[in-house]
Amino acid sequence: MSSLQEEQATPRSSTPLSPEAAENLRQFNRSPHPYHRSQRIGSRTPSEYGDHLRPLSYSRSSRTPSDSGTEADDESTGILRGLPAPPLRPHKGLRSGEGDPWLPSLRPWPSFARPALRASRRSSDEEMEEEAFEAKMKFRRTRRVEVLRRLLEAALLMSVGVVVLYQAGARSLAWTWRKEIITHGLVVMSLYAAYPLLVRASQGRSWRIWRILSTKRSFFSLPSSFDPAPLLYPIFIPVFVSLSLSNHRPPLIMPNIVLSLSSLPAPVIPLQNWTHGLSIAHWMVTLIPIVVSEHLSLDSTIPKPLSLRGFDAETLILLFPLHQALIPTLDFLLTTSVLPAELQLLTTALINLYLFAASPQAEILKALLWLGGMCLFASCRHILRWEVALARIPSWKFRRPPNSSHSARKFLNMIDHRLCEKLSRTGVSDDASSDSDCPNGHSFAKPRKARTMHQRGPSVEPASAIDKSPTEEMFEQYSRNVQRRRHTISTFDEAVREERVRTTAGGRRKKQMAPGLTAFLSLTTAQAQVRKWLYAFFVYIASLLIIIGPIRKYVAERALQGQDPFGWAIGYMFGNFSNVRFWILMLNLEYWIELPPRPDEDVLSASCFLGSIEHIRQTTFGAASTRLLLSGYCVVVLLTGLAVVIQLSSIAEVDTRRKIFHGMMVLMFLPAIFVDPAFCALALALALSVFLLLDLFRASQLPPISRPLTYFLAPYVDGRDHRGPVIISHIFLLIGCSIPLWLSISDLPRTGLGPWAGWEIPSRDVSMASGVICVGMGDAAASLIGRRFGRLKWFWGGGKSLEGSVAFAAAVTCGLIAVRAWLVFGGWPVSGVDGAEAQGACSIQFWLWTLCKAVLAAAGTSATEAILTGCNDNVVVPVVLWLLVRGLGV
Repeated sequence: MSSLQEEQATPRSSTPLSPEAAENLRQFNRSPHPYHRSQRIGSRTPSEYGDHLRPLSYSRSSRTPSDSGTEADDESTGILRGLPAPPLRPHKGLRSGEGDPWLPSLRPWPSFARPALRASRRSSDEEMEEEAFEAKMKFRRTRRVEVLRRLLEAALLMSVGVVVLYQAGARSLAWTWRKEIITHGLVVMSLYAAYPLLVRASQGRSWRIWRILSTKRSFFSLPSSFDPAPLLYPIFIPVFVSLSLSNHRPPLIMPNIVLSLSSLPAPVIPLQNWTHGLSIAHWMVTLIPIVVSEHLSLDSTIPKPLSLRGFDAETLILLFPLHQALIPTLDFLLTTSVLPAELQLLTTALINLYLFAASPQAEILKALLWLGGMCLFASCRHILRWEVALARIPSWKFRRPPNSSHSARKFLNMIDHRLCEKLSRTGVSDDASSDSDCPNGHSFAKPRKARTMHQRGPSVEPASAIDKSPTEEMFEQYSRNVQRRRHTISTFDEAVREERVRTTAGGRRKKQMAPGLTAFLSLTTAQAQVRKWLYAFFVYIASLLIIIGPIRKYVAERALQGQDPFGWAIGYMFGNFSNVRFWILMLNLEYWIELPPRPDEDVLSASCFLGSIEHIRQTTFGAASTRLLLSGYCVVVLLTGLAVVIQLSSIAEVDTRRKIFHGMMVLMFLPAIFVDPAFCALALALALSVFLLLDLFRASQLPPISRPLTYFLAPYVDGRDHRGPVIISHIFLLIGCSIPLWLSISDLPRTGLGPWAGWEIPSRDVSMASGVICVGMGDAAASLIGRRFGRLKWFWGGGKSLEGSVAFAAAVTCGLIAVRAWLVFGGWPVSGVDGAEAQGACSIQFWLWTLCKAVLAAAGTSATEAILTGCNDNVVVPVVLWLLVRGLGV
């Protein structure tokens, strides 16, 4: 045994190392930050060092080195291990870090060596070359797969645009605005094609074709981190949606062309770095379609001015500054919760809502999102920041409770603390616990004798937890010999020293407290707690005042013909009850609560032509009573779903419980949308506003509502919710169900009298329920089937299975057929369907043709859901299904 130890302790080569060889060997020592060194490890091959890479010495009691690469391995072992260059770790492709930050060129394949993990012989040069060749071939295969995936994604989105033009109204609108659409396509394609030239010119590289061919090097290589979502979805989806809304007045195609060009990524714009702030070059790009529309013509006719086509040229010119001003505001509020493409789409949608809200439902949604959001942001922005700052500071960092003093300022501070202490019911402040938590079990609590001397002597109480107290001088020698707790500073000298030295023992930079947090360190724990409640009370009162003030006034004037919203809501929901009508008349409240007129014979006869369900709604129950029945039905479904989720909380996994909420959305809205689409649109708008407001309270740590909301939502969050402070899963689920309904009813004719003008929609459309079908049925089926039975993965990776995609397409197909059958059974007039086609709705040929179109729409949506990158599938995929359903005329 001793001979074995001596053999291990003795180096195999008795030749002493030269200084150069020792310096080269030192490069392979593991450091706390091996990848931060300026010199590359992989620049030398291991063959230059012979056997010097073998372990030097170790004892039998030493632990076996692990492959984790942590500092604990370095401290526990005496083995010198050669550290290779970091391997490529692809995520949605292959990574690259050189070149342009937005679209960099691929870095050359690094040559690295894998050292032996055990004390065995090093691999030969041929094996190393073979491994490098295999890795290089794998890299090329992965790159080809990623490029093919990006091309398929772009081709799929372009095919959606072709399907949109299959609709007769969309073709007519596109032909009317063909000049502007062609200009938009040429501008986008020209900028995308010129971007490689700009990158190559910015790098100072030659772009002559003969030099490229002579060197056999690629002209421009796609990087691994290339994300096509910002180049595709914000650019083309607004144009496709505006083409599908062919009956909207004025047409939305021209503003969305300008907003589409405003959403172009900044790096593709030439000369975009010449100015600070607003890019003048990007602004000039957005003006090209406006100039072409005003001054150029495809034939010999004189161009028709935009003012005669329903638009103001000045408004279109100012769309780009509005878009660029809204982007940083939303980015500040959402703070990495949404991806760049989602942020651009959200901005475009909000601008369309602001400019073209015409129906009462759109006006109410505009008031809630725009007016309410801006008022709350302007009045409570600083209060919410202070609330978050107080929530981030640990309790031991706050100031100690002050004693009585002759200073007026300190006396007022003491009174403030005592009052806050009574209000918060915290009792004695925990100053001892703030200094007694030591990692090694030592206590910094003051001895009894020291506290007695301190109370008797004429000393001054420290102003805060970081000031030096007189009693600490007695324990200064003791404190130097004991390891102090992190972030705990007891003396002024240590505070100055910590201010100068901001690095850890390993060389990493310490985290510094934000300037906005240090201002609250002068508060005690009781004062901080009371101020949290005061801030929360201010935000609640401000929210209530905004609702009953500007939002109420705006909704009354723009959506309800001057009627008060609260009184209108009573008549809208309870107007068919005889007792309610009697007491309103007895109390002379007609000026505040508008009662709906009783249906006469003309209305009853007209309802017979609108279908059997509409006739029952108008005659048997009444419109207001039907809304109450729908509300009660939704409440029952919601309570039943919550009970099922609670029962399955200890049995089913999180994903299964999340899909129960998807099923609840299907049960609530799939039958109710066609019964009263205007009421469902209003309910979804109110629910979205409530969700946003509650999540604002939760993210701002407002007591007492933030903690229960966090505990309730915690079991249902996923990785997307951890990107930022906003939990977006339930919000995006509601948005995905709502957007198709809001878009569909904005393109349909309306009826109604008085305060109910625009609240009756006589015709229906299958695309109204496409969001509920996609999110509630398709996404749930894909997740449940794919997780349990998914074996065949898509060749581009990403975790999506072929079985899940087939389940998605099957569920969406069944949902579309069921919705079409519900329309036929209810007898509602279908938008865009003439009388002859409606009479043949019971034929087998009609249903076979409808089935083929439903399968095609479901297959295209399933492919989009499987290949989608850079966007949330709960928002983009329902819009794609809506476009396909309307384009195919399901």
